[in-house]
Amino acid sequence: MRENARVTSDAAPHNYASAYQDLVDEISELLGAPATLENRDFELIAFGAYDSERDLDASWLDPVRTRSILTRRSTSAVRSWFEGFGITRATGPVRIPPTPEAGVLRGRICLPVRHRSVVLGYVWLLDDDPGPTARQLSAAMTVTARVGALLADEAQHGADLTRELRAVLTAERGWQRDMAVADLRTALGPRADAPHTVVCVAPWPSADPDDAPAVRTVQGATALCTIPWGATGQCLALLLRLRAPD
Repeated sequence: MRENARVTSDAAPHNYASAYQDLVDEISELLGAPATLENRDFELIAFGAYDSERDLDASWLDPVRTRSILTRRSTSAVRSWFEGFGITRATGPVRIPPTPEAGVLRGRICLPVRHRSVVLGYVWLLDDDPGPTARQLSAAMTVTARVGALLADEAQHGADLTRELRAVLTAERGWQRDMAVADLRTALGPRADAPHTVVCVAPWPSADPDDAPAVRTVQGATALCTIPWGATGQCLALLLRLRAPD
């Protein structure tokens, strides 16, 4: 009997959550071990299937893994520790040794999830002896490329919010702004319940949307747009989702 642990992300409309889960389960099947998928902010997206008929190895649930699953995210300290192994720059599997003093009782294998050279997330597996073969890891990396494309597609929906964000920032006070905010909340869907802030970069050299960064390349960005700044200038406005405190 196979049991899947599904996580429904607040940032995953259009049934992205189900698609992520299917891909994570595929990786788990390829490698014969439960995998977890996190975005680049170390927020849990999905974790893989396990065999309920087997005895659960307690070391699968070391403190770091347990917190990640229960709270759907890792602390900034854990994130910095793992990033110290070069996972943000890696293009292939990275093995991380067990470090009990850091709460990592079992070694990890990190499969970086990239799209067009940008890291968008990580697939994590517990390293075992002898562990997955090079061929298995290569097959799993092929699946992570599909995960990366899906993450990029989800992020691209943020670009579709350009009009709504610009309307909020340029509307007159009163009913016009209230309507613009309501439209933005509707477009955000479940993401509207998360705390956000707006950051402006001014002056910005161009009003051409092609000169603005892609939403997926800005950490934590939900949407962005250019708006007038002063008499003749432009600024870049970014709607950023705030991370919850550790």
